[in-house]
Amino acid sequence: MRCDLHIHSKYSFDGVPTLDAICRAAMERHIDIIATTDHCDITDGPEGIRSYLENEAARLEEYAQVKEKYKVLKFLYGVEVGNPNDKPQIARTFVDAREFDFVIGAIHFLPDGSDVYKLPYPDLESIDTMFRQYFASMNHLAELGGFDTLAHLDYPLRVLNEKVTSPTITQYRNLVEPILEKIVAKGIALEINTRGIYDWQGRAGPEEWVLKRYKALGGKYVTIGSDAHTANWIGVGFNEAVELLRRAGFEAYTIYEKRVPQQIPI
Repeated sequence: MRCDLHIHSKYSFDGVPTLDAICRAAMERHIDIIATTDHCDITDGPEGIRSYLENEAARLEEYAQVKEKYKVLKFLYGVEVGNPNDKPQIARTFVDAREFDFVIGAIHFLPDGSDVYKLPYPDLESIDTMFRQYFASMNHLAELGGFDTLAHLDYPLRVLNEKVTSPTITQYRNLVEPILEKIVAKGIALEINTRGIYDWQGRAGPEEWVLKRYKALGGKYVTIGSDAHTANWIGVGFNEAVELLRRAGFEAYTIYEKRVPQQIPI
């Protein structure tokens, strides 16, 4: 059973494919389980909750249509909630009012509202400051909980091509540790995000040491997602993610249906 639990459609502000195109691509690549997880950052920007709500009715309608059309697929209804720790009551009300199968928790913005993607990063000091702020926000997110999997722990690496010598967060072990402790305590999954395979990092993330530490702390659940924003990246890196899981000592990956984890043996 192959899966991709992190896919963005045209209903994300930065997504391209229709839900029908996503299903067709999944079937062509022999992916059995998919989840549509469009952006709903808890902000007032184009990625934010207002934009999500404007598209929600159309998204639900198309989802019902393709779920009926592609019965061979297990097509889960999800969302990627960004920076819920900034406005926790709004985030909690949004999630609780909806019947999602799967909720991704993510950080895209620093505490001052800066977009990780849009900062200049002129030197290593600015990069270090950004990482420390990013992990502080992620620690608050983990403390808040209310989601099923923690997305792209090493997200800032995406924008640091040619600005750092290697794609690693090893130097921030002391900041990553409390995040892992919190999600383990709350039974939250850790995501293997395969986007780095088709980006400059050349590998899925997070690094193997993070997964091993998550497991050593008692972590049980790991989800796999491509973070695809176009149909051609759906399912990319699944095999590599499974090998990473095996090396870290896991025997299964996790999917969520009606917010309940299910283990799929690898």
